[in-house]
Amino acid sequence: MKFDAISQLTQKQQTIYTFLQGIYEKELPGKLLAQMPEKMKPLLAIAETLSSAESKKAVKALIEFTDSIPSQDLDSLENMLAADYARLFLSINNVPAHPSESTYREGVMMQYYRDEVLKTYWSFGVSAKKEFTEPEDHIATELSFMAHLCNQALDALNNGNRKEAKKYIQAQKDFLEKHLVKWVPKLIRDIYDTGRTPFYKGVAALTGEFIEMNLSTTKDILNQLKG
Repeated sequence: MKFDAISQLTQKQQTIYTFLQGIYEKELPGKLLAQMPEKMKPLLAIAETLSSAESKKAVKALIEFTDSIPSQDLDSLENMLAADYARLFLSINNVPAHPSESTYREGVMMQYYRDEVLKTYWSFGVSAKKEFTEPEDHIATELSFMAHLCNQALDALNNGNRKEAKKYIQAQKDFLEKHLVKWVPKLIRDIYDTGRTPFYKGVAALTGEFIEMNLSTTKDILNQLKG
């Protein structure tokens, strides 16, 4: 795999991580909903690789939902998705649990894993956004950090800096293995079980698939960058 191919792949990863961050960070405004059929394309490309029947069903419903957006009333759609977002991610009914790593791995917010990811962010010169008041191990913040690592790797690749590129791609692999793959599948299971819109169920299916694919991809890229 040549530098150009790795750069293109890393760019796609960065785009998807940034998109997912926005989905999990807050309710979707109507303006973004109107753009959703186009913005979903990079993520929906993963749909062809799905092996789980449950995931395929969720993504099929998501595609049908996304395709229908132009013909729907955006205000009504925005309200429906906002209600589902609140149910899923604001712990209104305590099921699902708060979408943070400490909650899913330790049962309580703001525990060991929050401190661990915070140390990792700092080690790469990253601070969580001040305007985002959720804990630093919230899924949106962890996805944002992955997008940052992709962006840094992309800069290094474009500058022909193999050593620096390896540093940031290794960091992606490490963060996936130590954090995201350890707890996000449980969150996805809860979204499947309690979500009421095809949008969040489908996005959850694609999130899980993308994380697994990205872990495999980072391993392949690191092998290519050896030497």
